[in-house]
Amino acid sequence: MNERETGRTVLVPRATNYPAQVDAASRQLSIAAQLTEDLERSRLVAILKRIPTEEAVTFLSCKQLHNADLIERFADHWVWPKLSENTLLAWSPELIERFKVRWCWWSLSKNIALPWSAELIEHFANYWEWNGLSDNIALPWSAELIECHKNYWNWSWLSKNDALPWTLELIERYVNVWDWGNISQIKSLPWSIEIIERFRDRWDWVGSESFSGLAQNEALPWSIEMIERFEDGWDSWVWKTLSDNRALPWSLDFIECYEARLEWGELMILPGRSWEGLSRNEGLPWSDALIERFESRWSWKGISGNRALPWSESLIERFEDRWDWNTLSSNTSLPWSVELMKRFGGWTVYGISGNHAFPWTIELLERNAEHFDWANLSSNAGLPWSLELIERFEDRWQWDLLSKNISIHLPSLREEDIVEIMEHHVLDGGSRAALQLEQFADVDAAMQNNWIL
Repeated sequence: MNERETGRTVLVPRATNYPAQVDAASRQLSIAAQLTEDLERSRLVAILKRIPTEEAVTFLSCKQLHNADLIERFADHWVWPKLSENTLLAWSPELIERFKVRWCWWSLSKNIALPWSAELIEHFANYWEWNGLSDNIALPWSAELIECHKNYWNWSWLSKNDALPWTLELIERYVNVWDWGNISQIKSLPWSIEIIERFRDRWDWVGSESFSGLAQNEALPWSIEMIERFEDGWDSWVWKTLSDNRALPWSLDFIECYEARLEWGELMILPGRSWEGLSRNEGLPWSDALIERFESRWSWKGISGNRALPWSESLIERFEDRWDWNTLSSNTSLPWSVELMKRFGGWTVYGISGNHAFPWTIELLERNAEHFDWANLSSNAGLPWSLELIERFEDRWQWDLLSKNISIHLPSLREEDIVEIMEHHVLDGGSRAALQLEQFADVDAAMQNNWIL
């Protein structure tokens, strides 16, 4: 046997054993992963058994996958409005039928996870909350579906649904029933100068407390030419509204040309509706020079919340006495760091609590736990979410908000886990009354600015 043949003989057993070694390693990794998952699941079960009954049941109602039998078993204890909006359930016509007298049909009508079809809508036509249905983007929208139920839709809600198959023909077909205030804010219309001109007398340019109006619609083909074509019909309110629109052809020349007509600061006009103006507009060509050029005109509350500024420590220091520090504290575009926090003393706990760009750590949360707004923290996607973090502050979270936080990835509970939690709460001294959504108290908004960094 020559040297080359000897080498081949030696290599053959190793090649034969290699797949077995890989399989063994894979099995070990799989076992380790399963043990970790089981451990985390057990910790989550323990947490959900320790927190108040209403919070635990609300969390399970909207965040976990339940089969029909499990729903039936605890039918008197679920928070049905939350269960009705749960997108994780195995929705089917049969499931809907089985509990049709229990569902909150408002929540169900707005749930995008249902197996929507023309047949499903027809089958439960007498149960749907048609306001919610009219606003639901997940329906199989078509001209035929709209026509079929034209006497049931809430046309005001329908008029602001971007998922409709918007065409010139659809607009003209129901021209006298659309809510032209709501339709003026639709982004998915086939916008053109021609369509704006065609319904010129119907659009609402300014809006109200419930809709934003055509002047704020960023989907329009904004240009100098378009502005010149329609500006003769605009009053001062249209110009104030235009000042919010990021899609205008903003430039220093444009701002100087219309300086006297534009709204520079936050202007409250209607209850629940404000025009924040140029100061909050992220479409402007922001630079240090632009800020200085109109320093006396800006609303410094508005500009403090503007994410498009060229933020730096030097910019913050330059206008330190002008910023609105509560608004600045919530601005996610600042160059956040512990050093930045220490350098300036005006930060507010309320503003920081909802800021997902802040350099969050468990240690910082522990040192300032008494001062944070835990409602904002519960919704904050930027926290270093883990089971350890949730367990550490389990008595502070707002669990209904926590259940909606898309950045939290918890282990999926098995049916027996959910039964264990529910039986602990509803059979072992917990509340036996049906839980209502209104049980949660408002969070006290009074915060102290006592940082411990």
